[in-house]
Amino acid sequence: MINNLPANTVERLSLYRRILLNFPIQEKPNIHSHQLAHLLKINPAHVRRDLMLIGFTGDIHKGYDIQSLIKSIGQAIDCIHIQKVAFVGIGDLGRAVADYFNHQDAKLKVVATFRINDEPTVQFQDVKCYNISRMKQIMRKEKIELCVLAVPSSFAEDISKVVIDSGVKGILNFTSVHLKVPDTIYIEHYDMISKLEKLAYFTNKDNCPGK
Repeated sequence: MINNLPANTVERLSLYRRILLNFPIQEKPNIHSHQLAHLLKINPAHVRRDLMLIGFTGDIHKGYDIQSLIKSIGQAIDCIHIQKVAFVGIGDLGRAVADYFNHQDAKLKVVATFRINDEPTVQFQDVKCYNISRMKQIMRKEKIELCVLAVPSSFAEDISKVVIDSGVKGILNFTSVHLKVPDTIYIEHYDMISKLEKLAYFTNKDNCPGK
């Protein structure tokens, strides 16, 4: 892992890897920065700068070797040990993420989900689901470091306090509440309401009458 990479660079590197893992490498083993940028609708300069920061270079004619680039991104942003993840109040989205991460080489592993209502045995394959009343106990027992929080706004503050007391190091906040956490906790806020309103604006700005 490379320390002190900019947050936006880490996020883009993750996106590059996901795109490349689904790329037809057998047919096209190399890719140029402008091609990768086009797939993500970003500036090619961002791609070149990001890869320069992790010390990865390509051939001026052939571009970047995709398999080597995937490996280098992993070495740059992945922890050397597996970090455990829990989902609190999240369903199908959690299942999709678990399917992506829970494979042999992944450095992130979803190990538990928690729900506010009655306790089911399993929410999705190979990941146990617990009632939220057992959250602190299970998180400490499993040594869970990361938590994805997607609960109703009215519960967000109280549940986030339990999550923090459970010893997690990072929270991905899917609630519409801007949570305050200690400086020792890294938090990413993902406000789905704002994202949807932004989406609505840009898909309708040419069709709605202006002021």
